[in-house]
Amino acid sequence: MLSRVSIVGAGPAGLALAADLQSHGISALMYSHPDHPQHANRLRDNGRLRVSGVMEGFTDLELTTDMAEIIAFSHIVVLAVPSTGQETVLKELKPFDLRQHTIVAIPGNLFSLTKAAGIKVGNILETNLSPYSCRMDDGKLLVLGRKRRIFIGALHNEVSADFYEDVQRVFPFVELKWCHSVVEVCLSNVNGVFHPLMMLMNAGRIESTAGDFLLYAEGLTRSVANAMQAVDRVRMQIAAAFGFRLRSAVDISNDCYGQRFTDLVDLARHSPPHRSLRSPADMAHRNISEDVPDLLVCWHGLAEKLGIDASPIRAVIVLVEMATGVNYMETGRNMKRLNLENVSRSELVARFGPCLVTHLETRL
Repeated sequence: MLSRVSIVGAGPAGLALAADLQSHGISALMYSHPDHPQHANRLRDNGRLRVSGVMEGFTDLELTTDMAEIIAFSHIVVLAVPSTGQETVLKELKPFDLRQHTIVAIPGNLFSLTKAAGIKVGNILETNLSPYSCRMDDGKLLVLGRKRRIFIGALHNEVSADFYEDVQRVFPFVELKWCHSVVEVCLSNVNGVFHPLMMLMNAGRIESTAGDFLLYAEGLTRSVANAMQAVDRVRMQIAAAFGFRLRSAVDISNDCYGQRFTDLVDLARHSPPHRSLRSPADMAHRNISEDVPDLLVCWHGLAEKLGIDASPIRAVIVLVEMATGVNYMETGRNMKRLNLENVSRSELVARFGPCLVTHLETRL
């Protein structure tokens, strides 16, 4: 039975997971990268982590800057870093023999298919979202929301029942919805629907006010929602071409948080984890730098492979590239970077669709 979990990433998501695990009797060791010591230093200075919001209390957390200690501590290693930092972590993991380990990326965004993921590891799991909506506030961890359910999938689906039990213990507070493949998980990450367009269509307001407004409650208006729905329709068409039965972004958000909102504007104005979120102070934020290259670029490439009109997604990517000067089509998780450039449509569907009969079928 799993009793210890290693967590790579000492940011808000990693801290929230460590605090939650320890409250459930599971020991956690956190890796803080030596080049990004901000939160780790505050934690060491304070001695304990103060948690408020939907989680309350104080917790003592163990930290290390030695990756070898992380590998030795547990056979489950959670990557609680933005997808933009995953390749850096994988380079640090590459010297180790991880054939008895499982890596869990929260979220994954198809990093397990990238060339950088060419490490010797037992299995790689990806989730669609982080289990938490959280942020650091003056050295304290504020947890605005904790999801009731998250979507998860494995790179290799031939696993034992004990494997599922161990993974569930990593998330004792949440229901895991097992997907057929990491592609289905990626298509269930609705951040790609929400974040880029809210940022792009509020760019003037963000830059003129330094983000002094509520991103969802004030920034997700009906016109913004209309544009988001156009992107969402493409996302669902991609899923349907694979044979997945994915619902709308609102429905997936409702599923994750246990809510019943009728549309995007209703969610933005009334969802407790969303309505109080303030806007980023500028456009140099992971809502753009992560969700455009590592979600929208990926979805666009999949759509083109499948013969689906991806013009709404392409329009968002091109406008973001014009606003930021960054060629995300080139630098993002395109088909070449995902090692799918020379894979045919039929091969793509056969590899990632739900046709495989595995132990996973008993979990769905």
